[in-house]
Amino acid sequence: MDAARLAAVEDRLALLDLEGAYARTFDSRDGDAWAALFTEDGIYQARGATPGERGHYAGRAALADFCTNAPFDGLHLLHPPELVIEGDDATARVHLVFLGTFHGKEAAPIETAGYYDVRYARIDGHWHIRHRVTTTLRNAGGPVGPYPRGTAFDEM
Repeated sequence: MDAARLAAVEDRLALLDLEGAYARTFDSRDGDAWAALFTEDGIYQARGATPGERGHYAGRAALADFCTNAPFDGLHLLHPPELVIEGDDATARVHLVFLGTFHGKEAAPIETAGYYDVRYARIDGHWHIRHRVTTTLRNAGGPVGPYPRGTAFDEM
C-alpha cells in the first residue's frame, strides 16, 4: 500500500474513533473530555439555533458546561459516518438515534432520530470537530419529518 493510501485509511479510522469518543464522552457526562474533541472555537448546535440561543454552544467552556449540565441522561446510537476527507479538513453525515430521559419529577423520555452534519479539522496531527449541527427528523414516537436536501451548512 502506498503512503497516500495508508494516510487516507489512517484519517478515516481516526475520524471513526473521534465519533466513538463523541458518543461515549457525552453519554458519560464527561464535559471536559467531550469539549476537548472540538476545536478551541468549536460549535455544537441544533439546526436553526443561532448564537446566544439555547441549542447553540460555541467554545470549549460552553461545550463542557452543556455536556456536564444537560437536563437529561441518555445513550447515542450512531451509524457509521459518511466521510469526505480533503487534506486537513473533512465533513460527514452521521445518522443517529438518541434514547434518554429528562431529569425531574416526571422523568420524560426522549427518543430522537436524525443526523449530524459535521465539519472536522486536523490540528497538529489530530482530528477535531469544528462544527456539528443536529437535524431532528423524529421526536418521542412522532412522525418522521421529511429528509432535507443538502446539509445544514447550506443554510448558513
